[in-house]
Parts: sequence; structure tokens; C-alpha cells
Amino acid sequence: MISKQRLALPLAILALIGAAALLGSPWMNQPFELADLRTSNDQQPTRQLEDGSLLHLAADSAVDVEFDPVQRRVTLLQGSLSLHVSATDSRPFMLVTEHGTLATQDANLKLERDAKRSHITLLNGSAELDSAGQRLHLNAGQQLRFDQAGPEHPHN
Repeated sequence: MISKQRLALPLAILALIGAAALLGSPWMNQPFELADLRTSNDQQPTRQLEDGSLLHLAADSAVDVEFDPVQRRVTLLQGSLSLHVSATDSRPFMLVTEHGTLATQDANLKLERDAKRSHITLLNGSAELDSAGQRLHLNAGQQLRFDQAGPEHPHN
């Protein structure tokens, strides 16, 4: 009969191999699979966030939501969203894509992203964009595309 101690090492090795295979699988390279909120082709929900902000996700979209004592943060992983930021909360609201970060306190906006760029439409309020180390102030009515190289020129 094989002792439990002699079985422990081979079982631990098998568990590590299995975990490594899972982490290296194509499934794990899809961050939106693990998103806090995700929609399919026919879903377009509106959610009230814990601070009172209203978040509307378009179809085929995914976001992560992280609120802490210092800031409110929504990361758009895929697709597009509309957001009405609650101005009653004093923490900055950060909207993040792989192309840049928008900071606001009072905006009503639409944010879209694809693999190459992100696009912001600021309906009301104001926001600060940080993209590729470039900072830009946006006011109501402005639209802007930005990518890994930074923002394009704003236009109305």
C-alpha cells in the first residue's frame, strides 16, 4: 500500500500542471469573461451603481466596476457604455480603457472602444483625459478619439 505522503507530491505536481494549462488557455485571454458586468447580443441593461451613478451597457459590452474610499472606477473591457455620473459623491470617477483614462465628477457621456481606439462623447459636464502621457480637458459637447499614441484633436 502507498503512503499518503508518497501520493502528496505527485498530486501537487498534477494540480500545478492543471492550473498552468488553464491559465495558458485561450479562455483566460478573454478578460471580459471575468467582467463584473457583461452583456450579450440582445441585452442592454441600465444599472444604478452604489454611488447613484447610472450605467447603461450596450449589447456585447463588458465592464469592471471598482469603488474604494479614494475613487470610483469603471474599466470598459469591450463595447460601449453610457454613463451619468452622480455628482453627489466627492470621489473622482475614473473611466478606463486600454487607450487612456478619463476623470470626471459630473459628466453625462458615452464611451466606446474597440481593439484600436476609444471614442468619448461628452454630453454634459467636463472630464480630463490622460492618454499616452498627454492630458486634455474636455467640455460638454466635445467628442474625441484616443488610442495608444494619445488623443486626436477634439471636435464638437
